Amino acid sequence: MDAGSARGSLTVDDLLGVQAVGDAQVDPDGRRVVFVVADATVEHKASSPLSRLWLLDTDGGEPVRLSAGPWTDDLPRWSPDGATLAFRSDRGERGKGQLYLLRGSAAEAEPLHAFDGGINAIHWSPDGRTIAVVATDPPVRESEGRGEARDWVLFEDEHRYERIWLVDVVSGAVRRLTEPDLQVWELTWSPDGRSIAALVSDLPYQWAWYRARLARIEVADGSVRTLYAPSRQLARPAWSPDGRWIAVVTSTWSDPGMTGGNVVLVPAGGGDARDLTPGQPRSHLDLHWLPGSETLLTAALERNRAAVCAVGLDGETETLWSAERAFAAQSLSASRDGTVLAAAIGEPARPAEVWVGRRGVSGAAEPVAWERRTDFNPSFARRVVPPVETIAWSGADGTPVEGLLVRPLGWAGGPVPLVVLIHGGPTASSDYGFRATGPRGWAPLLAARGCAVLAPNPRGSAGWGLEFAEANHGDMGGSDLADILAGVEYCVAAGIADPERLGVGGWSYGGYLTAWAVTQTDRFQAAIAGASITNWHSFHGGTNIPAFDEVFYRSDPYSLDGPYATRSPLFYVDRVTTPTLFVHGEQDPCCPVGQAYEMFRALRSRGVETRCVVYPREPHPIREREHARDLLERGAAWFTERLLD
Repeated sequence: MDAGSARGSLTVDDLLGVQAVGDAQVDPDGRRVVFVVADATVEHKASSPLSRLWLLDTDGGEPVRLSAGPWTDDLPRWSPDGATLAFRSDRGERGKGQLYLLRGSAAEAEPLHAFDGGINAIHWSPDGRTIAVVATDPPVRESEGRGEARDWVLFEDEHRYERIWLVDVVSGAVRRLTEPDLQVWELTWSPDGRSIAALVSDLPYQWAWYRARLARIEVADGSVRTLYAPSRQLARPAWSPDGRWIAVVTSTWSDPGMTGGNVVLVPAGGGDARDLTPGQPRSHLDLHWLPGSETLLTAALERNRAAVCAVGLDGETETLWSAERAFAAQSLSASRDGTVLAAAIGEPARPAEVWVGRRGVSGAAEPVAWERRTDFNPSFARRVVPPVETIAWSGADGTPVEGLLVRPLGWAGGPVPLVVLIHGGPTASSDYGFRATGPRGWAPLLAARGCAVLAPNPRGSAGWGLEFAEANHGDMGGSDLADILAGVEYCVAAGIADPERLGVGGWSYGGYLTAWAVTQTDRFQAAIAGASITNWHSFHGGTNIPAFDEVFYRSDPYSLDGPYATRSPLFYVDRVTTPTLFVHGEQDPCCPVGQAYEMFRALRSRGVETRCVVYPREPHPIREREHARDLLERGAAWFTERLLD
């Protein structure tokens, strides 16, 4: 089932061989950038992809590899003076990343301290003497009161917190800053080093993040004071250089770690928070203060385009740069004076690479001038990658909606089979970055075989402002699906899509909308529901984020006459005629594999063509190389065998 062709289109091996470039960090003086290069997939039964640290000078020259071992090196962070690099590595024990330092011109990294559960974050203090890390409590090893080793857990009763530990850079001595009953999600230091602002919750479970609050923690004694506790989620706290403000990004998101929303300014000493960007048609992703504390530099998603914006304390926002590209990991880094930027940026036809941006360059066409500085995926220059174009249509109620369209390679006009690929989230987007694995990896394979691909951004997507991102709250599977179906009809009316040869697929929330779509319309001749939700009642009881559906549906999950029943695909299986493939990770904590089992069995019992493929050991994304290969090949084949003549 190789998708290669005589035209030199991308193959499955090309996709699996992609080097994932990310986490580009410019040093405080703007002279060097350290970044991570990782394998796109993991080894058989491995817990994390192999990754290496690389370094480049912003003024020119080739990048230099800093680490080369068969392990995972990541989270590189510069000391305030730029002389030392801290990073995480599992070279001591695979799967357990610990804190390491590269000091000055030293050729070998040294371990600073080993934590039982490894570490999850690294933050230097402003004076460079201390590193704040976030480390997970070790598992409970003894039975209740009996002192015996045991191999069971008390579900959601034995709390393993992620806590802040302060590590002395010289001696390696550690001190736990946060005490019991405080889970830490993200943090930022105050400019004087006396306090830490952190996003915290009372319990350490993924669902507790939905009610996380912004707190101020004093370094001297660990005392905690809540500064801001909104109903929306928070991310990316940034303390102003003058110490007066803490800025955060806010919106309602479906998964921890996601960003994209408005910028809120919180007084560091307490007081009323202020939304700086209400009504803006963009989602701010990441925040960096400029000297003077009057302006925030942000990475943003602006009408689905990557953008760099300057946001003043009065909320006035200037777009300094935007393009049909995508920030990897939704972030950028900036030098101390904010004149040099670094980011891993993806393009429609090229995986993410490191770009260096400069503000205020004389004669530049834009306020930020970017230059691509790495090329870790040179094979893409020798392949025919299908171009991406933006199309727009009206949703069911006239709401403007956009999406990305990929036409078949060598398209000569006339209607062709069309596959709709729906993004997850739902508060995410089908952006202009290239994705090698997962459902987005099907797009070039399908284009090489003669199919067009539509990646819609219905209401509920990020990039068009807070109101649009939250427009499907209480209505998941309603107006957002209507927007997608309107996009399909637009492609049919425009002569792009053959109405008799349509497919639909997606992952996570996209998997849900796929499973839901085939119960609501017989428009599609093939469907693939990946990591799907098919029964909202059992999903709520089995997922690690039950607060997600409560927040987004705004309804009682135990009611039999609310959206948990009326929007569950399982309860409409008698309507389904579309051949449907379910693909799922066996160990998925977010969308439990039982969601696939339930609907697969229901469809098979009713004689609908269906198949269910479960990948052992896999969590929410599919990571092992041979599993990723099967997902790419099987998905492309499922569609083409049913849609092509």
